[in-house]
Amino acid sequence: MTSTTYTVQGMTCSSCARKVTNAVSPIMGVDGTEVDIAAGTLTVTGTADPGAVRAAIGEAGYKTT
Repeated sequence: MTSTTYTVQGMTCSSCARKVTNAVSPIMGVDGTEVDIAAGTLTVTGTADPGAVRAAIGEAGYKTT
């Protein structure tokens, strides 16, 4: 299983984390997500296209690197 970690700018609370998770979870190939609010990161497990994950994060209102 592959894991990719994204830095999510502006994700500062549990509501933000939930919003990002809800945006990314439905993407084909996402098997799991883990958010670290303190570090500002989202780790996605699975084979999802990184571009699709970044786009979903953007559509949720956040920037990612």
